[in-house]
Amino acid sequence: MRKILLIVALAALAFALVAPAADDAADEENWLLLDMGNGITYWVPASGTDAVSMAEAAAASLGLEFEKSGSGIVTIGDMTEHSVGTQTCSWHLYVWKNENWMETEQTSYSTGSIAWGFYPDKLFPVETPEFRSSWIQFRGDSMSSGVSSSVGTDTVKTPLEWYKTYRTGYVDSSIIVAQDLLYHTTYGETSTEGSRSHAYLYCVNRLTSEMQWKFDLSTGNGVYPDLKDFGYNITSPVIVGDMVVINSATNHDSNGKIVMDTYLIDRFTGELIDYEEILHDPPTDEYKNPVWKGRTFLTGGTSPVYDSGAIYFGTSDGRLLAYSVSRDNGFELLWEYIPSSDIVDDKYVGSRGSMYYYSPIIVEVEGERILFMSNYEGYVIAVNASTGEKYWEKQLIALYEKNKSIRNTPGATDLITYIGNNKIVVTCLDGAMVPLMGYTVCVDTRTGEGADGQPYYWRIDGICQGTVPVDGDFILYAKKASVRSTPEGEPTIIEDGLYRMDENGNTVWYVKSNYIWSRLTYAAGLVYASEYSAGTFDDGGHVFAVSAENGSTIWSVKLEPYSNNSYSMAAPTVVDGKIYAANDYGAIYCISTVKGKKWDGGGEIILPGGFWHWSWALLIAIAILAVIALVRFY
Repeated sequence: MRKILLIVALAALAFALVAPAADDAADEENWLLLDMGNGITYWVPASGTDAVSMAEAAAASLGLEFEKSGSGIVTIGDMTEHSVGTQTCSWHLYVWKNENWMETEQTSYSTGSIAWGFYPDKLFPVETPEFRSSWIQFRGDSMSSGVSSSVGTDTVKTPLEWYKTYRTGYVDSSIIVAQDLLYHTTYGETSTEGSRSHAYLYCVNRLTSEMQWKFDLSTGNGVYPDLKDFGYNITSPVIVGDMVVINSATNHDSNGKIVMDTYLIDRFTGELIDYEEILHDPPTDEYKNPVWKGRTFLTGGTSPVYDSGAIYFGTSDGRLLAYSVSRDNGFELLWEYIPSSDIVDDKYVGSRGSMYYYSPIIVEVEGERILFMSNYEGYVIAVNASTGEKYWEKQLIALYEKNKSIRNTPGATDLITYIGNNKIVVTCLDGAMVPLMGYTVCVDTRTGEGADGQPYYWRIDGICQGTVPVDGDFILYAKKASVRSTPEGEPTIIEDGLYRMDENGNTVWYVKSNYIWSRLTYAAGLVYASEYSAGTFDDGGHVFAVSAENGSTIWSVKLEPYSNNSYSMAAPTVVDGKIYAANDYGAIYCISTVKGKKWDGGGEIILPGGFWHWSWALLIAIAILAVIALVRFY
């Protein structure tokens, strides 16, 4: 009897402490990887005797431009050797050996997996033969397309495979995935009983939900122990090789000035490699108020984007920055672009404005890598991504006295989406958290205008969000604006829901939908979306998948646990048949065909000052019972 009770006690303790078993990983075979160095990758079976010829055949099968020079590669697709500032990026050959990518100059091939990657020296691909899908940055790639080259699932099981809760605030960042690890931030700032949480960057095993490490963004893991904390964190990390970069929106006071921090972290251990202090220093008047007319945020850098060996981001004081990152040298500034802040006849006529949340997008335009960035002065700023030189600047929304939400401000350009044929779609809003006015506009990547010098190709009035390109068209969520922003006679959204539109702004299909304020994600014929809140509708708080062809619902599942204010700001991340989601409940979720443990419907997570979640009480109770049994009977 004593032995039986001992076994039961040990089993109970193990049940309380051990994470679920991991999924079977993909089989390792002979593969050829083409890594474009911007979040876009292609895997094909490896076959041949020469790595250059194999890459040429693969590029031809994928419809990608290809140019070689002797035993080296000059061009694949849009990626041709070029410099960003002082750093050069080119095509490198790697061989998979001892569970690592090793750079090589030997192009002869017999067996195993190899990769061609567009990187600077000493950087290497993130994907591996075992894990051939990733989501390394906000919206997946440097175009912020929201298109996943992986697959989702057309069926799901409930309860969800797993969920993980935090007491350090909302999860508004994208879920970033590389191999078997995922990364995200928590908001911080949220408090109960007068206490306040720090914001964190977390690394979690995506197959088991087990936490690997966490990094305190409010203190830089002790870099700033005497902290004056101003902010909250909603930005997304970006993965570069074996490192992760995160802009901390929780900033600090340095000698009377507001400073934001960018951290370079070992993505496997969470150890700090380097950090960069970024001064928040907008143009101000004699009273130290920003001279611009738009809203001002104290949230540091936007979500960064990675392309051609550099990371790029905008800042809350209205600048664009490009850095190289490496273990040897940490952060090195490659270029800085500061838009104009001119005042004429006591009127601000500059294009500089606060930049917030969204990452830039980078698109190939007439042989040049061009970066596009939105701001709260209503402008889209376009610069050469290699040099930081101005390409064009256009104010696409200018409400001012007509703004019903944020009085006398111009409004803000928001998500920028490249839809092909030298066209970008820009969502323009009044700048409020819950906008009343807004529209979507389409302009040319080369000019910021429409055809023949017109202001735009087309414009549709309405509150739009989540734009994702799909096979020459695009899909977004749109709702009727409470107050019209465009003249009578121009097109307007009249029904709330998901729309598929062609490049000319014509509706292909429409389906009614609950309110969506996250971005959309497209993978293998399906579009994935997160409803805004479990409490906003009679039955809200779902993640769902619809057919990109006709908008029909394939499946819909409620995120549990939840509360009535579980607002979702993060797009679903789709990798290897699993969908990762997050919301303001302070939780991340894994949706798949694997059935998990049922949530008992307990109350909200209690933030600092109490238990994290009901499950902690259960685990502690089981552990205590196990220890009592061990002491009593052994």
